[in-house]
Amino acid sequence: MFVVGVYCFLFCVYSALPECLGEEPLYLLRTSSIGFPTVEYRKEAWNINELMEFNGRLYIGYGDATVNTGPTDVIYYDCEKDVYVKEFTVEEEGIYTYGLIDGRLAIPGVDATESWELGNMYVLEDTGWVKRRSITHGIHVFDLASFDGKWYAATGSYFDFGEEDMGAFGVILSSDDEGASWRFEYSTPCDKNTVFRVRSLAVCGGKLYAFPYAYGSVTEAEVPPEYRNYLGEPYVEGGEEYYTIFLDEPMGAADAVVYDGAAWEPVDLVREPHVCLVTPAVFKDKLILSVVQGEYVAPFSEYVSRERETPPYLSTSLFTFDGTLTKPLPLDYELIRDIVVKEDVLLLLFLRDTQYLIAQTRDLETWQYYALPYALEEPLSLEYVKESFMIGMKDGNIFKSVGYTPIGDLLEAKGRQPFKFHGAAELPRDGKRYWAAITGWQNWGRLARFSCELKSSNVIEVTTENVATLSLFVPSMEIDRTEPLLLVIDGQEAFRDTMGGSTELRCGQIGGEWVIEKGHGTAGKFRYARKIVGRSAIELKNTGDQPLIGFWKADVLRRAVSADIAIVVRSEMLGDLPEGDVSLEDIFRISPGDSVCLFTMSGAALREMLDFNVKLSKEERCQGSGFDLKYEEHENSGDNRIVYCSLNSEAEYVVAVSDYLALRAKRFLGQEVDCQNGGIRVTDAMMEWFSEFGTIERVQATVRAIAAE
Repeated sequence: MFVVGVYCFLFCVYSALPECLGEEPLYLLRTSSIGFPTVEYRKEAWNINELMEFNGRLYIGYGDATVNTGPTDVIYYDCEKDVYVKEFTVEEEGIYTYGLIDGRLAIPGVDATESWELGNMYVLEDTGWVKRRSITHGIHVFDLASFDGKWYAATGSYFDFGEEDMGAFGVILSSDDEGASWRFEYSTPCDKNTVFRVRSLAVCGGKLYAFPYAYGSVTEAEVPPEYRNYLGEPYVEGGEEYYTIFLDEPMGAADAVVYDGAAWEPVDLVREPHVCLVTPAVFKDKLILSVVQGEYVAPFSEYVSRERETPPYLSTSLFTFDGTLTKPLPLDYELIRDIVVKEDVLLLLFLRDTQYLIAQTRDLETWQYYALPYALEEPLSLEYVKESFMIGMKDGNIFKSVGYTPIGDLLEAKGRQPFKFHGAAELPRDGKRYWAAITGWQNWGRLARFSCELKSSNVIEVTTENVATLSLFVPSMEIDRTEPLLLVIDGQEAFRDTMGGSTELRCGQIGGEWVIEKGHGTAGKFRYARKIVGRSAIELKNTGDQPLIGFWKADVLRRAVSADIAIVVRSEMLGDLPEGDVSLEDIFRISPGDSVCLFTMSGAALREMLDFNVKLSKEERCQGSGFDLKYEEHENSGDNRIVYCSLNSEAEYVVAVSDYLALRAKRFLGQEVDCQNGGIRVTDAMMEWFSEFGTIERVQATVRAIAAE
């Protein structure tokens, strides 16, 4: 339970804007994308969580440690050569932050793809990146700091009394040998119903500050009615639905822990009620404290994505702390996405009244503001490089400011678009980006890519890959509508005419040539059309002890590569299949990005693996195709035992699994497996299944639990 929802809030670091912008300098940024460096990874990994400039390189943090998109490549943008470089690979489900430790670039290992026994950190030495796998029980390493000659790590750790009895607490560890070994320093409270974490570290005024938080799980009935609409999606455990909420004041009045080199002490820096999360930054020898307050505060990233505002139950505040006094900064805002300190400048990327802005100050008294084009809907990260703002987006674009103009009102940002952007999509629902949308694929279910750039002199250049049809919603505020518009697609001059009263150019290929038709669609009113691939006569839900959707997926994998058997695990199933029409979106929701893998093993060894698996929690147990298995289920899952298995102990079997399971075989099956890529993605295998069979009529469960007597 304690790993559910850990990262849902991590994109949201919260804080600031003045009540009135009228007397402060206000500018509108002109933006252009410098690339889409994460496009080759799964869609869930595209989000640009972090941007950090180091030695002329812009390092990029991306990935999703909830969905589990690792291992994760270390990528940087060479600002001089204008190229992206893969420098290293970390064994983590994502990179959420970079930091400096004794002048060296470092990565806290937010969620190792390896065993939970140890957590990781990575340091860029003169010889290259060095992995230090040494942080005891560091399931999640959130932050690193150097203080008083030692390194410190802020973690989420665990202890256990068996697989079904585990506790989660926040821990601070120290190392006097640069991460080769660690010793215990401090821990938060812990109880069976609450998950504690230490999320941030900050060194200020000769002291080390640490900032814990906590969350728990509640049923809907435990939440007052006025909060229920903002709880988000539940998760199922033991057949019951639970919701994750952050706890307000989980350590009593204290909202931080301070260490002076001799003793750790809980301190109340922000004397406000219902404090849930505190995010620090250090600016001019002061702590800048961004605070989230409220009761029954659920992870709200998805709400902000959908509504472009924060839920009404949540309040945010910004404070400074000089080592003695905490003072509020008189700033009005809804959400800060990122806080950046560059020498003597503080930058805030924030949301107010559905508009994203950047605030800049040198003294915390005078500010100037830069409005992003309104079309930039979900910026996540910020950096400042050579007098340009770099803005990392959830959709994978990294925008660079290429100029700015004074404006008198934020309304002037409405309708504004980036001059250049990149897009990619496997699914119709993801086809729209800024002022263009893919409406047809040459090969359905495969990644299509495109870029659009509005150049000077009313010229639009477009490049495409695997795109059959495309709609361009011409950014009217960025062109001269009285002059002809030139459209060049994939090097072909496809259109030269005035737009007249039209707002859209519908582009399609006929015989390898692009043909253009004017239209009246707009980006705001665009609605995608689903691509139907098959039907299901029954609803296949990912609920219950042995959901049928897992057995269907296993059968698909086995047939796709002509394997003897197939094994899937419950935790790799991410969605349901509806009764009726099945679309591309439906099958991608079940198993996005996975490939089919193969290994060969004896029946005896497979039985040992399955015996290991049935002793795990229900969420980690296997389902399969090509064999029958019955096991006796006990209250303590460690006592579960197989009572029947159809596998022949003497025979050799070719086994199909997804690469999700192949990478985590030791965790789910008790040992590593030597897999070969089967040469087909799981989603392609599902499309081929529907192409052959058309409709799912029935699904047979081949793994069954029998209640112990």
